[in-house]
Amino acid sequence: MKYLIYSAALLVFAPLATFAQAKPHPVTTTLANPGGPTLTGKVVDGNQPIPSATITVLRKDSTIAAQTISRPDGSFTLSNLPDEDDYILSISVIGYQPFSRNIPAGHYPVNAGAIRLTAAASQMQAVTVVRSRPVFRTEIDKKVFNVDQSLASKGGTAQDALRQVPTLQVDAAGNVSLRNGTPTILLDGKQTTLTLDQIPADQIESIEVMPNPSAKYDAQGNNGIVNIVLKKDRKPGLNGSVTGQWNSLHELNGFANLNVYKGRWNFTLNYMARERRQITNTTTTLTDLASNSTVIQQGHAVTTGPFQMIRSGVDFNMDKHNSFSLSGNIGFGSRPTSGTQITSYLDNHGDLDSSSARTSYNTNNFLFSHTNFNYTHAFKRRDVKWTVDGALETYYGPGHGDYNMQYLSKSDSAIGSPYLQQYKGFGNAHTVTLQSDFTDPFADGKAKFDAGVKTILNANHSYNDFQDNFGQGYYIDTNASYNYSYTNSTLAAYSSLTQHLGDHFSYMAGLRFEHYVYTGHLLDSTGGGFGYNMNGLYPSVFLTEKLGSDDVSELHLNFSRRVNRPQWWQITPQINYSNPQNPQQGNPNIRPENTNLVELGYNTQFGNVAFNSSLYLKNTLDPMTSYNIPLSKDTLLSTYENANYTNTYGAEIIVRTPITRWWDATTNLNCFQTDINANNLSQGLSNAGFSWFAKLNSNMKLLNTYTFQLTGNYNAGNYIPQGKVLPSGGMDVAIRRDFFAHHAGTVVLSLSDVLNTERTRVDTYTPGVFFQNALTKPETRVFRINFTYSFGKELNGERHKEKSDVDSNS
Repeated sequence: MKYLIYSAALLVFAPLATFAQAKPHPVTTTLANPGGPTLTGKVVDGNQPIPSATITVLRKDSTIAAQTISRPDGSFTLSNLPDEDDYILSISVIGYQPFSRNIPAGHYPVNAGAIRLTAAASQMQAVTVVRSRPVFRTEIDKKVFNVDQSLASKGGTAQDALRQVPTLQVDAAGNVSLRNGTPTILLDGKQTTLTLDQIPADQIESIEVMPNPSAKYDAQGNNGIVNIVLKKDRKPGLNGSVTGQWNSLHELNGFANLNVYKGRWNFTLNYMARERRQITNTTTTLTDLASNSTVIQQGHAVTTGPFQMIRSGVDFNMDKHNSFSLSGNIGFGSRPTSGTQITSYLDNHGDLDSSSARTSYNTNNFLFSHTNFNYTHAFKRRDVKWTVDGALETYYGPGHGDYNMQYLSKSDSAIGSPYLQQYKGFGNAHTVTLQSDFTDPFADGKAKFDAGVKTILNANHSYNDFQDNFGQGYYIDTNASYNYSYTNSTLAAYSSLTQHLGDHFSYMAGLRFEHYVYTGHLLDSTGGGFGYNMNGLYPSVFLTEKLGSDDVSELHLNFSRRVNRPQWWQITPQINYSNPQNPQQGNPNIRPENTNLVELGYNTQFGNVAFNSSLYLKNTLDPMTSYNIPLSKDTLLSTYENANYTNTYGAEIIVRTPITRWWDATTNLNCFQTDINANNLSQGLSNAGFSWFAKLNSNMKLLNTYTFQLTGNYNAGNYIPQGKVLPSGGMDVAIRRDFFAHHAGTVVLSLSDVLNTERTRVDTYTPGVFFQNALTKPETRVFRINFTYSFGKELNGERHKEKSDVDSNS
């Protein structure tokens, strides 16, 4: 592990050292002409701002009259310009075609408006620099990361794409963490039943990370929101791409995208086919501290099965005020899993007393669908907009399985007859979402009012029938079988006000109301229903102050209140005996947890180095925590309880460093302290500790042909009430080469977890009672070969011609 720590430290602090050597310098250089004319504008790529672009005003003899760089939002200002002659406005930035425009004398002040640059390759003898858009940008309530340039996720899924995003952790099992907590995952701003491995990475436009969400978003989830934004293809004519991938797990994956845009109509069609294969090894060691006996459980599981999904959509722009969109997807597949589990029982001297061998096979088929409708009305007054959205999601998944367990003596001979178990069941779910939002800018665009209403209706039903056989035929196991249904509904309304006061200060304040009802039923039980309902107000405030005369630096102060309501597996009283040594049970008396989030941020630029920093505090009351109760010396019951409180406070920085003209790196470092008070559960369960997380994304363009990408991460672990999640880390590499005219063909070779170090290790314990170490090691070192071929008018340069390279307001 030492070499991994040293490697992680080197990966993190090398770019930081480069940043430290980049001394701040005056952003604007202007020849003296106090009271002279002013030139303003904004540099963009489509709708995305371009920061750090060099803005130069040249005289006819090519000498510099004034110079500055664009701010993080792409805007720029040049003051005190000489006004005696014609000038040339020149804009340059790495990876874009140079832009120039004549400025006639006597036409000051000039508002150049939004200046759109075109991404292009800049040739050098041994290297080529290509840059499409900034890796990330900061908005008042979120950070937006562009992942379309991520090579390691090419041909992969959303899980692979999230691994490349600074501030996010994705462990070996695919679980996502944001600042030491599990965030709410949204798809295009809406809840989804899709899992991350069912969303193709190539269809993702950007990923929005909101550690402190505004009142516009659902209050559910106290660890922030990660919103996956899919690409909205609106390229003229017919365009598309096909992708094929093979990997060392012997998975064959294919993707196809087609887009037709003509006149008022836009059609999209996407297809995804995957052959899933996942290998996981587990080792769990449980020691009973009273008797000093130990149980060691070793498991091996292989999950395979096909998965296919078709996604289509149509947009109709009826006129300049009204547009309609209808989209949907349908997916289906299966997940058969075969596994073995060896359990060894050791006495207090560490000698084998007995053992058991268990084999299992289970398969789950699934079919899901998602339909979404959107209507947008743009009023005659600029930027006033009303939207109506409706969505329906369905899921159905039947399954069945067989288990065979044989107890063995210390001499490995069979003890009695084998224990046989089989099950069959199904699960289905329906979710309806209705939403309407209104946006009204006023005060000449310096203020904006937002309001909306939303309802979410969700119904689920799960049924599993377990039957046991001890050598005398199968009979129903009433303890393991369950027939469970639940419904929940959310009624919400929000409003927010955003306003710019003066040239430097702005705020966004909002308030959200939610009424939530949850009802669960054990259908085969006489216990009837159970559940709860609650009302809540969830405020949010975002303050921003631009610092300095050039507005390159910004100071942010944010506050929001969130709630985390228990999920069905945390609240159902039914016990799940699928693992006899570790049964699971919910707690119908568990309470929702409420969280207050505070963040102080500072963003600036030092030359071309972008620096983003945050200090944050997360205070959670009644945190829901996993709690293990010993049932015997070899069995733990896992359930959920409310602790007293949890406080997490820390500091995070993100630095994007252009090390050379052909090499840039984005570094993320997050250090935090966690204090947990769970003395109400058991004396001595309070826990506290310091931890940190680091990530590096490095990109190089070499030899006029190849793009090389390296991603490394290290998590020093974190604390839970009954123990600690131990350190882990890994490194991914990828290389890309384009072929054919217009770079129509692309080959990407990637290797994930190069050092094969990604794993999940958790220590849990109760002093004087038990100690357990659980290790999960999936097959994470995977080699992929990915080929993509793109076609269509957009590729060949037959685009809609802009009326002008500059949208001028002058």
